[in-house]
Amino acid sequence: FFSLPLLPSVFALFAVSIDRPRRKHSECTRSTIMKVPPTAALLLVALTTLHSAQAYNNGPMALKPPLGWQTWCSVGPCGTDHCFDGQIRETAKAMVDNGMKDLGYEWIILDDCWHPSRASNGTLVPFPEFFPNGMQPVIDYVHSLGLKFGLYTSVGTRTCHGGWSPGSFGHYQTDADTFASWKVDYVKVDYCGGLDSPQGHKQLSEALNKTGRPMVLELCRGPYQEQDHWGYAPGIAQVWRASSDHHDDFNSTLGEVAAFKGRSTWSGSYGWAYGDMLMTGGEGCDNYDWHKPNHCPKQTDNEYRTEFSLYSILSSPLMVGTDIRNVTDVMKEVLFNPEVIAVNQDHEAVPGDQVTSCGHTVWLRKLSNGDFAVVAPNLGLSQAPVTLCFGDLGWKDSKANVRDLWARKDAGTFTDKYTATVDTHDSLFVILSKAD
Repeated sequence: FFSLPLLPSVFALFAVSIDRPRRKHSECTRSTIMKVPPTAALLLVALTTLHSAQAYNNGPMALKPPLGWQTWCSVGPCGTDHCFDGQIRETAKAMVDNGMKDLGYEWIILDDCWHPSRASNGTLVPFPEFFPNGMQPVIDYVHSLGLKFGLYTSVGTRTCHGGWSPGSFGHYQTDADTFASWKVDYVKVDYCGGLDSPQGHKQLSEALNKTGRPMVLELCRGPYQEQDHWGYAPGIAQVWRASSDHHDDFNSTLGEVAAFKGRSTWSGSYGWAYGDMLMTGGEGCDNYDWHKPNHCPKQTDNEYRTEFSLYSILSSPLMVGTDIRNVTDVMKEVLFNPEVIAVNQDHEAVPGDQVTSCGHTVWLRKLSNGDFAVVAPNLGLSQAPVTLCFGDLGWKDSKANVRDLWARKDAGTFTDKYTATVDTHDSLFVILSKAD
């Protein structure tokens, strides 16, 4: 990869792919719906038979890739999947107090951890030991901080955490109405239990639209993942997982990124492929106590930087899956970098994809202002020089100003190429801009 020994599997993950055309949006999606009230927009969508992306644009919430936090790896290791009233309130407060909200993070999303059951009338009820006062007070508190709130369900008969809660099959409209009545802003739908199907995905999307409340729909998994241009997903959802669950492991990170290879350009406003939750800072620990936020990281700081760099340039939603009540040094460095976030949030630019530069595989994104964002990971086993050849990237001038986003400083003006030393499993993340 960088003239260093690599595992064959790693090389295969980052092999250059053929570029594909970006999915286009009609003026209806980009302009018309956004200029009318949400209820009228929903009616317009219902009355119009348009291709994919127009079918589920519920307002401005997914104009850009969502930024926020999800619960799955915060209390205990990934997969423990427990969450609590007090923990959610503290996390939402932390997002405001630590400055994440000011940077654009605004989502608090609960996974299967809220562990609902069904009341005698068929409506969902959160697990009383975790949420003794129900879900509404928690949602109201999150909203009072100027944040948005999301909940999880499954398209089948049971949820994915060992089937410990009922899925939404047979209750799509009831559950959609419940979510709307609670003022939920985001629904993550998994693909577990009996009778899970693409048709169920579509029926749940229709049910959410019928409520009249704008809600982002995330598809967690499904057959669309193997289909060209993500199959039916852009027609019914605004966010969809590109691959399987992400764990706090560098091979898992590379696997998530590989799912975007040659397909990242299919994303755009109101339709974002998602690499699952970020592991920045490390998952929770065994023998957890939700009152004591902690981290037991399974990746290096270099690997967390590479994870965030690649998610940024791919324009994946940036949802932190670790405990933001305890912001470690690497979390502060990575999650709070406004320049890296800005690359991710440039919704008018086509998401980045792989190219070859000086014989190396790198990730390139042409930003809407004409600058180039480039991520060059060193997947080798030791520190190595990395060279970016401007011509290989499609840069039309011989000279370019180079800014190092992780160093937060200008590297200078260079002719034809730029070389930097990158540590093992770390990434060079630079912006090329026009030299005077």
